[in-house]
Amino acid sequence: MAKIKWGMIVADGRGKLGGQVFSKNRAGAYIRTKVTPTNPQTAAQTIVRQSFAVFSQGWSALSSNLIAAWNGAVSDWSMTDVFGDLKKPTGKNLYLKLNQSATLAGYASFTAVPAKLEMVEGIVTSAVFAISSGEVLLMGSSISANARIVVYGSPKVSAGTSYIKNRMRQIYEEVANAYSSSQAFTNYQAKFGTVALGENIFLGVKYVLPNGQQSPLQVIKATIAA
Repeated sequence: MAKIKWGMIVADGRGKLGGQVFSKNRAGAYIRTKVTPTNPQTAAQTIVRQSFAVFSQGWSALSSNLIAAWNGAVSDWSMTDVFGDLKKPTGKNLYLKLNQSATLAGYASFTAVPAKLEMVEGIVTSAVFAISSGEVLLMGSSISANARIVVYGSPKVSAGTSYIKNRMRQIYEEVANAYSSSQAFTNYQAKFGTVALGENIFLGVKYVLPNGQQSPLQVIKATIAA
């Protein structure tokens, strides 16, 4: 479904409408023809869908008091939409989002509304895919014991590729202060295969707290080192 922001005529638009997709880049707003990709039913997709089904059923099983608490907490969890406008989720959407985020990062699920927490600091300034030592080195990443680091990888891409977000796949998660550069390397190769000098990949990093809060995904073009 397309999201359209009305001005004098139309101020902005996002999403799908009929056979067209509304979006925006540095050059401004644009419309392109909708392309329906194949659905490979990967293991990662299956896990996410199963998680959604589990927590949808979990919401239905909550007591009326817990449902009221989630519905009453949505103002504290407002977020900006694609237009930069402040939006409140529904209680169910908040429950699903926080629980999915937490469990996919390796935390336990919860039924009560969690308190909001302060996000850890950790801006990854560069990433090195070190072939000889077998490591994925993340410069500037957080070493907090209070958050889990979730690492994503892309398949090999052409040198001119810049938009990669829809091709990122989770390859690793661990408590941030126990990050294993060698395990992240092994996991990348298990999912995408080996990488050689001169090839191009992207890595992504985000942090997730026990309550399901997550930082924005940082996407970095990795340096392939010998």
